[in-house]
Amino acid sequence: MGCDLSRRPAEPLPSLPATLVIGYGNDLRGDDAAGIRAATLLAGEAPEHRSIITQQLAPDLAADIAQAERVVFVDAYPADRDGAPLRVERVPGDSEGQGSALGHHSDPATLVGLARRLFGATPEAWVVGIPAYCFDAGEAISPQTSFWIDEAVALIEGSAFFRE
Repeated sequence: MGCDLSRRPAEPLPSLPATLVIGYGNDLRGDDAAGIRAATLLAGEAPEHRSIITQQLAPDLAADIAQAERVVFVDAYPADRDGAPLRVERVPGDSEGQGSALGHHSDPATLVGLARRLFGATPEAWVVGIPAYCFDAGEAISPQTSFWIDEAVALIEGSAFFRE
């Protein structure tokens, strides 16, 4: 008794997202969840693009990165003063990064380099750093960081990151 699959119509493959947003951080350490919160908001407001939410960057993300035209990494950074700005930096396409490609923690440049080496992909990549002030245990986000999360979402939505 076999299955005849030859009569099934072919289904079109889903198109790849132009932009992949990777929000990362620890959602149990206050403002460290800024990247996660921003990516969650972007997933709801721009569903035609893909968002990945993770606690840390790991090598398995290279396959997802390779399928996108653009990648935006969103993370918190420890602000050294009130009024610290958003940080927006381009990840060089030829960068190898500083993290271990095989470890449990990588950095954006390492993952983009891994996508290039394994899959021949060279997506445009950016890091958006959100200033963070409080890393105490808990889920509460400080008012300052909440403001910058909204600003990061607006920046990413209104920028060329989301233009086809």
